[in-house]
Amino acid sequence: MAIPDAISHSRIRQREAQVSRPRLLGHEILRRVTRADVPAKYPLSPRSDRAVLGALEGRYLVPPGIDVLELGLIDTAGRFELLPIDRRDKPLWDQVTHLLISDAEAERQREIVLSTYRALCARIIEAEQLRSSVAEWSRSRVAHPVFGTIRFETIATWGSRRHGTEPLGARALDRLRAEVARRVAARIGATLVR
Repeated sequence: MAIPDAISHSRIRQREAQVSRPRLLGHEILRRVTRADVPAKYPLSPRSDRAVLGALEGRYLVPPGIDVLELGLIDTAGRFELLPIDRRDKPLWDQVTHLLISDAEAERQREIVLSTYRALCARIIEAEQLRSSVAEWSRSRVAHPVFGTIRFETIATWGSRRHGTEPLGARALDRLRAEVARRVAARIGATLVR
C-alpha cells in the first residue's frame, strides 16, 4: 500500500504546483522606447517605458515553449524583453526575460522573414504586384504590411504545428514556412499557383 500511496501524494503535489503557478498564454516581445518613438509632448522615462513589438496590427503573442528566435520577429539589434502573459491576460513583470540581439542575430531574424516572403512570392500569381508594392514601401523607408502578416501567421503556425523543444531541422522549417506562406496568401486574398 505504501507505493500507491506515495504515487498519489506525488501526483497531488504536481497538481498543486501546476495550480499555484499561473499558466501562460504566451510572451509579448517588448523593446525600450526611445525619444524618436514618442511624440515630443509626451513624457518619456527610458528606464520604464516600453513598446510592444509590432503593435500596429496587434500584439505578437508568442506561445509558451516556442523559441522566439525561430520566428523571425526581432529584426533589429538591441535590447528586448520577453514579457510572460498569464491566462488572465495579466503581465508577469517579475518574470521578464531580457534579450540582447546582436547584429548577426538580427540579420538571421530578417532572413527568416524574407525566406517566408520568397516562399509566398513563389506560390502566388500576384507575386510581381506584391514585389513592386514592397519596393514602393521600402523607398519610403516603411515596412510593408505583408511582413506583419507573415509574422502573425508565423506565430499562429508555430503555435499549432511546433511540438517539443528540440531545434527543428531544415526540412521541418521549410514545411512550416510553406504553411505560413499559404496562410498569408489566404489572408491577403492572393491566388495560389497550382
